[in-house]
Amino acid sequence: MKGIFTLIGSAVLFLLFAAGIIAFQNSRMLAERENDASRAYTGHLMYSVYHQDFAPNGELPEAVPLFQFTLFDGMDGTTNALCRVAAGRGEMVLSDAQNYMLSNLRQAALQGVRFEYLSFPGKAARRGEKEMIKALETVAKQEAEYANHSE
Repeated sequence: MKGIFTLIGSAVLFLLFAAGIIAFQNSRMLAERENDASRAYTGHLMYSVYHQDFAPNGELPEAVPLFQFTLFDGMDGTTNALCRVAAGRGEMVLSDAQNYMLSNLRQAALQGVRFEYLSFPGKAARRGEKEMIKALETVAKQEAEYANHSE
């Protein structure tokens, strides 16, 4: 009798262990599928750089600002605003837009040009855009500190 209970207990433990493994694999597959869908969608969205200053609550019907920086040459400033536009109307995909903005920020810092930046994280529609905004904020903060220490 004791042997039957041990056998049943072992079978139950095995089934619980197998169910746990299956549930873990299923959740991992769903997370990977969600990441792939997010990446594919943001890869197809298009982005443009507008040379105008957007207010924190401002946007154009055709452009949603995500990040902008203004380079100051004396009292005058030149603004580059990275905006999400309707698919097919922009010049860049997300990764190219991020690289473009990073390159311009670093170049300005190397030349010792004073700049200010403003981000719009609340307007990010996808995880990739949120990650890009965080990356641009981090680099802008670092480059602004570098430019301030080199003066």
